[in-house]
Amino acid sequence: MFGLMLLLAFVSGPVTASVVPQMYRIVAQEQRVPPKLFFAIALNESQSSNNNVGRALPWPWTINHRGEPHYFETREAAYRFARRLVKAGDTQFDIGLGQVNWKWHKQRFAGLWEAFDPYLNLTAAAKHLREQYERPECASWDLATGCYHRPAQRPHDKKIASKYRKRVLKLWSNI
Repeated sequence: MFGLMLLLAFVSGPVTASVVPQMYRIVAQEQRVPPKLFFAIALNESQSSNNNVGRALPWPWTINHRGEPHYFETREAAYRFARRLVKAGDTQFDIGLGQVNWKWHKQRFAGLWEAFDPYLNLTAAAKHLREQYERPECASWDLATGCYHRPAQRPHDKKIASKYRKRVLKLWSNI
């Protein structure tokens, strides 16, 4: 239990949504992305109010499988669930704090276990956000936010990216 509380303190930081937790600030600085925007994306992607600190926080042991969120108490439980999906041939799920899609981003990790490491997961997410920002068609943080979720290559993707962007930008404005 102490280990979980220590992890939450490092990942979540102070118990206020107006402060970007330390790990997010560090990773954002390393990958040259705006810390508040990066934290807003994580809040949008993996927040859970099912925790011991009484507020919605990004949760590291989150898997979104085909639109259905799954919150696990431990890294091991999340890993076992993801491993079962992969063994069944299903790689279409998002992992961890940054909700990094395994099908499209597994090359960013040494393996499935590493994808659940909070620092490595956030680093992969921040790299992806930075890559979107560097694309000519997504060359603002506003547009890169939508492209983080959907590359915006098809009209349907553009609508989904726009809705996603609006949710994240609202969170961003409150941090």
